[in-house]
Amino acid sequence: MMVRSKAWIPDLGALLLLLILPLILFWPVTVGSRTLIPADNLYQWEPYRSFATEQGVELPPHNELISDLVLENLVWKTFIVESIQDREIPLWNPHLFGGIPFLAAGQHSAVYPLSLLFYILPLPRAYGCPGFRCTSWPVCCVRGDLRR
Repeated sequence: MMVRSKAWIPDLGALLLLLILPLILFWPVTVGSRTLIPADNLYQWEPYRSFATEQGVELPPHNELISDLVLENLVWKTFIVESIQDREIPLWNPHLFGGIPFLAAGQHSAVYPLSLLFYILPLPRAYGCPGFRCTSWPVCCVRGDLRR
């Protein structure tokens, strides 16, 4: 019985190591002050473009293809968080055109269970958590499979 009770210690050590390595990798965006939101992509267009040199932003942005993250996804998440804070269900988005259905569209991932982090944490920090989650969880699962 005593031998069996200590058999989990190496597994726990390996699991902690596999969780700590991605946390170190994503530390600046999960705990630190940096974010994975490509805010520099906003400087492609006016009125931000006029302030690019003043803000020290290099043009063109590093990756123009991920502009949707800052132009759409961040705005959607902000709208969801504001609706939750106002104790409203975000059924209708009045900020686009004359208003459009919001919750029915589904692209915003409002009811996706893992989006809960976006509603609890500050948005700039919450965007780092999926990176940590997507690297640590599969690695831990592989560790479990290799253990068998």
